[in-house]
Amino acid sequence: MSTEVWLGIVFLVLVVVWIAELVWIARMAEDWGYDPLHFVSGAAIFFVFAAPLALVAPGAIERIGDLWAALVRPLDARARERRRTSPRLVMPGRTVLLEQERVRIGRYPNNDIVIDHPTVSAYHAELVRRPDGRYELLDRESRNGTRINGTPVRQAILKDGDQITLGAITVHYLEGSKTLEALNRGGVPLRRR
Repeated sequence: MSTEVWLGIVFLVLVVVWIAELVWIARMAEDWGYDPLHFVSGAAIFFVFAAPLALVAPGAIERIGDLWAALVRPLDARARERRRTSPRLVMPGRTVLLEQERVRIGRYPNNDIVIDHPTVSAYHAELVRRPDGRYELLDRESRNGTRINGTPVRQAILKDGDQITLGAITVHYLEGSKTLEALNRGGVPLRRR
C-alpha cells in the first residue's frame, strides 16, 4: 500500500477515536457537573487529546467552552430576533414564518402552505412581499372567497393582527411579538377594514 493510503487510514482511525472521545465526554460531563454540550464544545478543538485533557484540566475545557458560547451567542441572538420579528401566519396547529417573496396557499400539495380543507380552493390565495417589506394578499379566484377581518377581498395589504379567512379556515397574520403574545393569551380583537 502506498503512503497516502496509510495516511488516509490513520486519519480515519483518529477521527473515529475523536468522535468516541466526544461521546464519552458528553456522557461524563453530567457526572462531573458540567453542561454536556458546553463541555464537548470546549473539548472538541483538542482532537484526539480531548479525553485526556478533559480528565487532567476540566477547568481549561470549561473556559474554552465559555469562549465558544460567547462567540456564538451574538449569532444566536440575531437569529432569534429575526424569528421573533419575521411576519408569520398562525393557523390551527402550526405557525409559518414568511420569509419568501411569494407564498402560495391552497389545498393542493404543491402550494407553499397547504391547508387540506374542502372549503379551501386548490390554489386559494397568494402572499406577495412588496418592495416596502409588507405582504399583499391576492385571492386567486377561489370558490369560497377570502376575507380579511370579516370583509371579502380580492387583494389587500396585510397589517399586523389581521385575521385572514380562506373558505372556512381562519389564520392570523402577525408582524410583531406583542400581537403573538395577545394571540397566545386568547385572541386578537377583530378589526374591520
